[in-house]
Amino acid sequence: MVARIIPAPVSVQERGGSFRLTENTRGKIEYKLDPKCGLPPEGYTLNVTRTRVKAVASTPAGLFYAKQTLRQLTDGDQIPCVRIKDYPRYSWRGFHVDPCRHFQSVEGLMAMIDVMAQYKINTMHWHLTDDQGWRIEIKKYPRLTSVGAWRTEWDGGVHGGFYTQDEVREVVAYAAERFITVVPEIEMPGHAVAAIRAYPELSCTEEPVGSFSTWGSPDIVLCPGKEKMFEFLDDVIAEVSVLFPGEYIHIGGDECKKTRWQKCPACQARIKAEGLSATADATPEERLQSYAVRRMEGILAKYGKKLIGWDEILEGGLSPNATVMSWRGEKGGIAAAEQGHQVIMTPSHDGMYLDHYQGDPKIEPETISGDNTLEKVYSYNPSIPVKGVQGNLWSEYIYSEAQRQYMFFPRAFAIAEIGWTLPENKDFTAFCTAVDRACEDLDARGINYHIPMPEQPGGSYNHVAFLDKAVLEFTTSRPMRMVYTLDGSEPTPESATYEGPFEFTSDATLRIACVTSYGKLGPVRTLNIEKQQLRPSVKAEGEHGLNLRTTYGFFLNWADIPASAFWTAPMPIEGTRDIPKLEPTHYNMTGMNFYAAEATGYINVPKDDVYIFSTVFDQLWIDGELLIDNGSEVKKHTRADNSIALQKGGHAIKIRFLSNVHGGWTTARNRGDILYRRADETDFHTVRTDRLYRTI
Repeated sequence: MVARIIPAPVSVQERGGSFRLTENTRGKIEYKLDPKCGLPPEGYTLNVTRTRVKAVASTPAGLFYAKQTLRQLTDGDQIPCVRIKDYPRYSWRGFHVDPCRHFQSVEGLMAMIDVMAQYKINTMHWHLTDDQGWRIEIKKYPRLTSVGAWRTEWDGGVHGGFYTQDEVREVVAYAAERFITVVPEIEMPGHAVAAIRAYPELSCTEEPVGSFSTWGSPDIVLCPGKEKMFEFLDDVIAEVSVLFPGEYIHIGGDECKKTRWQKCPACQARIKAEGLSATADATPEERLQSYAVRRMEGILAKYGKKLIGWDEILEGGLSPNATVMSWRGEKGGIAAAEQGHQVIMTPSHDGMYLDHYQGDPKIEPETISGDNTLEKVYSYNPSIPVKGVQGNLWSEYIYSEAQRQYMFFPRAFAIAEIGWTLPENKDFTAFCTAVDRACEDLDARGINYHIPMPEQPGGSYNHVAFLDKAVLEFTTSRPMRMVYTLDGSEPTPESATYEGPFEFTSDATLRIACVTSYGKLGPVRTLNIEKQQLRPSVKAEGEHGLNLRTTYGFFLNWADIPASAFWTAPMPIEGTRDIPKLEPTHYNMTGMNFYAAEATGYINVPKDDVYIFSTVFDQLWIDGELLIDNGSEVKKHTRADNSIALQKGGHAIKIRFLSNVHGGWTTARNRGDILYRRADETDFHTVRTDRLYRTI
């Protein structure tokens, strides 16, 4: 049987037998370029008999893709006899990389290019400028890289890097050899803090700006009221355009806050001069953005380039020649298509954002948000005819190249199949089998990738308390065998296979992991199962709320607070959501007063039972026991849930919170909830004020 190919071809005819590769038969492998063969661009036919291999294509790219298919078919020295006819569904099959938040080396880029070319991806979207870093050398503006390419983190560390123009040429040429076109992104008018740090005169206020070391969208943006903004962009594009021979340059255009434009005399003068008054569909400032985008399109045309932007560029009207990349769902892409624009679909929550979780958020590494499992990515199918599709990997929570690869693969293989394969030829079960072979190839290249971890339905947690018995069930985010041990040893691929729910009536240690079809073990989860007695309660009555004390300073861990720190006298607060809101915050993160806070009191639980608690606070103590310790984790999502057996009534509670910025996330943005559920429930409840007491 012919091995499943990624992406699945248009048609495959198996013939039986195989062609054997030897020193003598290599001359019987023919690649023929025939512009009159009738195949679409990038298409090919591949004919393998017992005595000959022949590939035909109308373009060099088609022959290159025929070679990639042949590579996947080859098993040792055997190639199965087969006839394949193949061509892509979409002309744009893209992947996106973001070195602005966390820099990526040239070597790391080339490794990704190598793999993606093998799976018939033909476009790399290179996000080169953003608030947190300017990553491309512009000779006329050296401060863009001497200043804008480096940021000081909140813990004092410095992060940065940039690509010289020679390195850009090297990457672009390397990609072109593999039939991948590199499309640069130069952000405007928002997401430009790095440029404004280097040249403050590009902003409305012209005030000096410090490092922007958090994630989000500040209101520090370029000033389209000033002609110097367009002169700057013209100069940048003059240098960028000669480095990238492709026809497109991406200009961003997303998430531009317009609050400063409302107060800026130059912007308001531009609005008046250009007659950009409000319409039923747009404010004057939104029309000003549209004006800036049209000016940018003119600059690009001057250098022979076409404009692509995120779907926000539709706001206020858009030139018919612009291409729209729809990321906020499909709505923007549909609207753009109705207006006659070419569209690239990349909806974030429909599977096309590879920075979202690919398994249970409770046990996967921290990401920005979302739930885009391999199956969800694979299932995406654009609802309208489009130019193409693209998978995006933003790097806010990617701190190493290994983690970048872990987030990218194997979901990038699903992107490849969405872009190439006809929907009627897609089959997720067969695809998963092919993914295992593809991942085995990644091992040979030294590239990291995601192997699912066993998950508990309803949310995973590693300390399982019970009263009489515990029943534990496990699933995986894609079909995969699970192995386990109960004797304290580490599992191996030969360990016992999980067949169904476990039942425990005494203390135990369970170690469980997924194993691939080729015998590679994934990350091991260790669960401690503990039979407990109910913690005795006290009568819950009194004044609702908690008592809170604080000390000011920037602390990354609770142990960083000096013994000499001055703590305020305890003051009453209404509930847990008050804890992270003691000081005002701003999306520009200027003038923040950071602090540590400790809240104490009692929590009233409604019945005798085992309770699972969840929170992003730094620590949660119950009855004097440290139940949840988020330690040095990025505290954006709850990832250290824990369980405890409690008697109905009041139990002492202590909450510790650090207002800080860690890993780019500002903890003051958290809602400040403590969640709980009983062991037999699937949904969490928020601890309300009426369950909290200052004193009992």
